[in-house]
Amino acid sequence: MNFPEPLKQGDKVFLVCASSPILEEDIEKCKEVVKKLGFEPMLGESLFENIGGYMAGMPEIRVKDLHRAFSDNEVKGIFCVKGGFSASQLLDKLDYELIRNNPKVFAGYSDVTNLNIVFNQKCNLGTFHGPMVKSNMFDDFNDFTKKSFLDVLDKKKGERWKFKNPMDEESGVEKEISLLYKKNFENKKISGEIIGGNLSIIVTTLGTDYEIDTKGKILFIEEIEEEISRIDRMMTHLKYAGKFEDCNGVLFGNFSGCENTYGKNYELMDFLQGFFKDYEKPVIYGLESGHAKPDLATVPLGAKCSVEIMEDGTEIYFEK
Repeated sequence: MNFPEPLKQGDKVFLVCASSPILEEDIEKCKEVVKKLGFEPMLGESLFENIGGYMAGMPEIRVKDLHRAFSDNEVKGIFCVKGGFSASQLLDKLDYELIRNNPKVFAGYSDVTNLNIVFNQKCNLGTFHGPMVKSNMFDDFNDFTKKSFLDVLDKKKGERWKFKNPMDEESGVEKEISLLYKKNFENKKISGEIIGGNLSIIVTTLGTDYEIDTKGKILFIEEIEEEISRIDRMMTHLKYAGKFEDCNGVLFGNFSGCENTYGKNYELMDFLQGFFKDYEKPVIYGLESGHAKPDLATVPLGAKCSVEIMEDGTEIYFEK
């Protein structure tokens, strides 16, 4: 997997709305927060577009932005401004050869999962499931999220590092990463490229030319504000598509606002424990990466991932 050189202070970073639009009054603030990070922002046309309230311009506008960003030698990174809806409209219009031949730092999550998957698989480009400009860098860009993002971007090829969760406010120690089932996994290690992102988006790739490939990989999943019943349906779809059978293990990020309004005493953990009870591969939960605010740990999608399972805890390591 090709991870571009780390960004340096003063590098030009292209801002794109690959999915939904932003308000006109947010454009200047996007520039300000990127400058505070030490980078020089370049604005895509998509930041000024709005169609139907859920599209940042026609797909051709957003594709034009991405092609411009990847083809400009002065641009060193591409930051998605927000998620939302409609990034899938771009997939059959992108020049994947152009992107493969001009690797840039690319960061985003949520609906941007569409792009992370295809850039990983079709362009051999490592991407970053990390904060987006409008979604995370305005008023709630806390120290943990900022440090995690900049630290992961700064890692060099061949450098191995440990995934870190934020500190628990009550205990003062790092939030725990745990095995869903202990079974016989203690003192074992699993490894593979980490891929994935938002559950709803991952499922929409099935049966298309952009279908996620989990064979021999570690599947990372997060979600926001979906009923447990819908999560059940989507997870079952992935199961029938062989995605859990193919992968080496599963890592769960946070599932912010995912509740069961149909009945009491059956929540997300109840569902997961029942769903994976006969699964013979490690299932890990507790990664503070996803839509929950304000903490968002950056995950380098496409990186080498190793999960070390010990009797006294579980540790995750990445290497570009």
